[in-house]
Amino acid sequence: MEIRRARPDDAPVIGEIEELSFSDPWDRKDIFSYICSDTGMCFVAAEDGKPIAYLIGRLIAPEGEIYRIATHPSRRRRGIAYRLLSYSTKTERGRGLENLFLEVRSKNLSAISLYTSFGFERIGTRKNYYKNPDDDAVLMMLQ
Repeated sequence: MEIRRARPDDAPVIGEIEELSFSDPWDRKDIFSYICSDTGMCFVAAEDGKPIAYLIGRLIAPEGEIYRIATHPSRRRRGIAYRLLSYSTKTERGRGLENLFLEVRSKNLSAISLYTSFGFERIGTRKNYYKNPDDDAVLMMLQ
């Protein structure tokens, strides 16, 4: 497995994983836009060159925010997301990252467990933030 910055030609496969992972998937054009942006924080874990997991965010140093992170359903629970988080945060520290934020559905206990094990701390809640299905957002930060 290789972890690397996402490339524009990764957008279609990232879009497929996105559709399998979220009830409100992003459009492939939006994914492509983040990959091509100077402030984009976009990484993939790939096997044989094909993405099996991705992280999309934005870095406006010294702060970064993770917007999306997902692993293909057939590859989950193998530590891939943790390795993706580790690689991306180490890499982005070189671009000035000091604090990293994210929001996660309060009912997504496996994601909250992942982020907590990585060192993220809960810093707040946004009531009724998510729709389809309705849920609160847990705000988390990594220093």
